[in-house]
Amino acid sequence: MSWTRSALALLAAIASLGAAEPRDTTTLIRGARVFDGTGAPATLGDVLVEGERITAVAPHLKAPRGARVVNAKGMTLIPGLHDLHTHLRSPAFDAPDDLGKAYAGYLLDGVTSVNDYSVSGEMLAPIREMTADHSVEAPHLELAIRLGVPGGHGTEFGWGNFFTMQVATPRAAHVAMKQALPYKPDVIKVFADGWRYGRTPDLNSMNEPTLAAIVADAHAAGIPVITHTVTLEGAKVAAAAGVDSVGHGVGDAPVDAELIALMQAHHTAYIPTLVVYEPQQDRQFLKPEWADLRPPERAREQARMAEPVEAIPTLESRRWTIMQDNVRTLKAAGIRIGVGTDAGIGGVYHGSSTLREMMWLAKLGLTPAETIAAGTSVSAEILGKSVTSGRIAPGMRADLVLIAGKPDQRIEDLYNVRRVFVGGREVDLPKLRRLLDSDAPSPLPSHEMAGPIDIGTRADGRTDLDTLPVESTEPGIDHSHLDFVRPDTATDKHLFLVAHMGAAPRPYAALILPLTKGAIQLADARGFTGIAFEARGSGDYGLSFDSYGLETGDWFRTTFSAGAERREYRIPFSAFQSRKGGGALDLAKLRALTIRLQGEPGGKAWLQIEKLRFFKGPADTVEPRATVPDMAPVGRPNDDTN
Repeated sequence: MSWTRSALALLAAIASLGAAEPRDTTTLIRGARVFDGTGAPATLGDVLVEGERITAVAPHLKAPRGARVVNAKGMTLIPGLHDLHTHLRSPAFDAPDDLGKAYAGYLLDGVTSVNDYSVSGEMLAPIREMTADHSVEAPHLELAIRLGVPGGHGTEFGWGNFFTMQVATPRAAHVAMKQALPYKPDVIKVFADGWRYGRTPDLNSMNEPTLAAIVADAHAAGIPVITHTVTLEGAKVAAAAGVDSVGHGVGDAPVDAELIALMQAHHTAYIPTLVVYEPQQDRQFLKPEWADLRPPERAREQARMAEPVEAIPTLESRRWTIMQDNVRTLKAAGIRIGVGTDAGIGGVYHGSSTLREMMWLAKLGLTPAETIAAGTSVSAEILGKSVTSGRIAPGMRADLVLIAGKPDQRIEDLYNVRRVFVGGREVDLPKLRRLLDSDAPSPLPSHEMAGPIDIGTRADGRTDLDTLPVESTEPGIDHSHLDFVRPDTATDKHLFLVAHMGAAPRPYAALILPLTKGAIQLADARGFTGIAFEARGSGDYGLSFDSYGLETGDWFRTTFSAGAERREYRIPFSAFQSRKGGGALDLAKLRALTIRLQGEPGGKAWLQIEKLRFFKGPADTVEPRATVPDMAPVGRPNDDTN
């Protein structure tokens, strides 16, 4: 009998090796009001999902054997919503970045596709890796590479050319796109317009030939282009260049017939991101919207509402009126309007702001059905994905949201999300709610460090960790610049850094050495004592660790001094301290090591460094100074002001 059981188990195991996908990936959603996303009236019916795709939509479908049946009687099924403009690495209030919580905010509100404009090329692969296997639950992510013009918006924060690639001519645009496209971005974001709303002097804007060159290369690769465009003239340039959509919307003047004609001719859409321009001084929340906020978001809003209402500046009030009128005008002209928010900017919260944006569109002349279409089929079309997503139909990706109520008739019902499916897989909404309400940061994948960081074994400019060193500086158009090179010899493996200091009172330039690709996932250095390297230079230098779960100003940092003679440094982790005081550096949550050069405005600084590694054993007899005196911390690129 024992032999029989073993044989049967063995045969079952062998058979399972060639078995098809488990049947629990088949789901029948029965008896829903199906709003297919096109704007057509909802119809009563069933939707069959097999794997990642919708395979049938009809009344009274028969459930396949083993299928899970979801009773949707009395509820409305809509396609998953889109947000075409977010900055997921910025939490919209003073707090450390947390991708897991940002993703969760969207899923809880039925947003299953999100454009992220807060990433650079090196960040795309590690984000895709950790979301593809669901180690971090996420909506579909449309990850962007950003381009701008020197001296333009998106370049003034000191995050380096790697983060917003800077081009001023078509020739430069083609070179930059040749560098960008191997990262396989899902969308290209272009900072084309330098108007700063009258708050500060205007920045540079991109000319039409340069923008058209970007569009040509992107479209040849099947990638959409969405711009930061905030003026009437800028919108005309963007439309004439053939962009897929202008983002943010025109706020300096009413749109005119010329712009409408250009947008119609080039099939250019409009993403107004109203919620980032809505005055927040007297902002009120719907009851379900309030319940949707995270605890720190509610606390922030409660503190605001407890204070006297501040006056809305005239320029903000005028811009807000213009932007609302422009949505009405463009809608009447038949211009496609997509849904985007600029979430991550102060007070524009992840997830809930997408629904708030849709509430505004409904107030400005779109019917509830048209509003949902804007957030589903129209937004998918803007991304060039209308043949695979954005609608409920056979063959479409099964991104679905089950809602208690009739949001196609009463738009506020969008807040009554009951179930969410992403690519046919149901999301655990209670688990995500617990994550959002928790004070702890979201778990991220971790990589144990082996020791070498940059000892020169790579010949392609990357570190021994297969990461790309990048530069950062203080913010401002007149910021510092950093050049760094490796001598092209077999024996000399050092990095040579030269900083050209900007005009700020305390300029600095920094080299960021990611410890994991893109400094997204975590590095675990608990098996080591500290940092070791050899260096020579001409003054004082800073070291800091990008630490997950801490705001940039609270990162642990120290300094060292270097002279003309090369020497070895062995700096223990205990030498790194945070401005918060107390506590120790969490060696399991590191993301990058930053080396900072400082100097006088208009001056230069240099440093030669090599054999950079984690070390075990004794440290220097005399530890470096534990703080970086009188210097702002090197920031981590998270967001853009609108």
